[in-house]
Amino acid sequence: MQSLTSLDIYKLLDEIAYINGGFIRNIKSKKNEFYFLIYKGKEYWLKIVPGSYFCIVDEKPEDSIDFGFTLLVKNALKGKRFSIGMHNSDRILEIKTDNNKLVIEMFSKGNVILLKDEKIERALFQRKFESREISSGGDYAYPPGNKKSFNDMYGGFYSILKASDRESIVKSLAMDFSMGGYYAEEACFRAKVDKSKKPSELTPDESKILREKFLEIVKEKKPNIIDRNILSAIELKHIEGQKEYFNSINSAVIDFFEKPAEIERKNPVKIELNKAQDRLKEYEEDIEFINSNYERIENAIKILKSSGKSIGEREKELDSLGFIINGKNITPKERQKINIDITQSLNYNLSSLYQKAKRLKNIDTEAITSKTRMIKRIKVKTENQWYSKFRYFITSNGKLTIIGKDVNQNESLIEKHVEKNDLIGHADVFGSPFGVIKADENNEINRKDMEEAAVMIASYSSAWRAGAANLDVYFVKPEQVTKTPPSGEYLKKGAFYIDGKRDYIKSAQLGIYISIEIKEEAADLKVTPYEPSTTFFLIKPGNKKRDEIIRKINRALSQKYSIQINEDYIDRLIPQGKSSIEKIKLI
Repeated sequence: MQSLTSLDIYKLLDEIAYINGGFIRNIKSKKNEFYFLIYKGKEYWLKIVPGSYFCIVDEKPEDSIDFGFTLLVKNALKGKRFSIGMHNSDRILEIKTDNNKLVIEMFSKGNVILLKDEKIERALFQRKFESREISSGGDYAYPPGNKKSFNDMYGGFYSILKASDRESIVKSLAMDFSMGGYYAEEACFRAKVDKSKKPSELTPDESKILREKFLEIVKEKKPNIIDRNILSAIELKHIEGQKEYFNSINSAVIDFFEKPAEIERKNPVKIELNKAQDRLKEYEEDIEFINSNYERIENAIKILKSSGKSIGEREKELDSLGFIINGKNITPKERQKINIDITQSLNYNLSSLYQKAKRLKNIDTEAITSKTRMIKRIKVKTENQWYSKFRYFITSNGKLTIIGKDVNQNESLIEKHVEKNDLIGHADVFGSPFGVIKADENNEINRKDMEEAAVMIASYSSAWRAGAANLDVYFVKPEQVTKTPPSGEYLKKGAFYIDGKRDYIKSAQLGIYISIEIKEEAADLKVTPYEPSTTFFLIKPGNKKRDEIIRKINRALSQKYSIQINEDYIDRLIPQGKSSIEKIKLI
């Protein structure tokens, strides 16, 4: 779906300037939507959807949610006189009161940041980019580019053109002059200038007429929607199609962005699906919050569990860290709907959220696939062996290798299933599983077996979540592993004491192959550290959420074979943390 361009924002703000100088009477939120009740002679509801659009709507929102961030913004801005504008020609709205400023990013995924005396007091999403960081207490940095306002760009039109190193004039207009693609194309069309020319190749006459067309487009107002696909604040003469015209940009925005949602809401088939998608989004945001604040939350859990301090001391420390005690749970102040159960590990809390999200994704997938083409969900073959409950694979030399999934499995694996000639592996990092290479009848385990096992142990360690590319893994004999530590030391559940020399595999590369073989209406799913001869997906640490990876795998399978596999089975194979698909082979 199209989002508002910088020029759309500029024109719409000019149109609704009548609300400036009014008072903020109330603030409500709903999903990723914010509503500001403005009073200036009469009441207006200003609706803002970060990353997408904003408009004046007639009715107050239904089913609003006052989550923690909304309450914070309400406390800071309610009752104050305000003005709304944009930062130069960036797609950034700014709501200003006395000493507060609310910055709403209308690009990418969107964000809302509350500033006090130009410092970030709180952000809806704390994010880190290559050139800037959004985090509480820091300075708010605008996106790089140092763009000017549209009026200033008209005055400095020639100098901006001359300095541009874009490959074409249409790209320079779209990006250097913040016009966006459709309006940049229109400027070239009206000026009768070859849009593929480099800015440096323009003649003085071409530059002059482009400048005038730039101003013409900035000033023009003729809102319309073309073929229900394109929203434009002006007449786009270079695009043909059925055009529906509106009296105001605001009404065009409402029709373009809200009418499809209204039609969808009236569809009874979609009602439950929409509810599920809303819950899914909340779960995904909870998961993203925990992953982004993993160390801070773990530290808070340790503080609360500390028996050496009074409850008052612990509450004070937790308050300074930004947490509230809520029975057996702790709740972050900036996301108060999350309750983290301290009687369970943080990984368990994450796993619970992942499971809830996965169940909702199944609803989503089934609803979509049933309306497109016949996609068959096939069963996954399972083995009924003693090692089936563990994570396991067969090395390229045929050795069974077993890896624990959690502390309980680590203990069970080492204490119950290790034999004299096996080898035990562990990564050189806190949060590593134990792995066991089972010796064959000749009691042989060679270096290649160890290298392949090292890749798997490293991949299922905490190093994946940290985004590491490689990790050292060591191997020892069973007699070197004991539950009896030296005097004065204590071992946690799932931990063992290693005595003697360790045989290291240095810099084992993190990465797994998910192998899929279709046999007799069933899928044989395996995970290996080496490239298999079947259909496979090579997964490595990356920046994509696990649900994106799962969807991409199932999308590839449905397009090639018209099949899909239950997401749970794929999810069990992917290490914890963000990933990327580096290679796909469909046979």
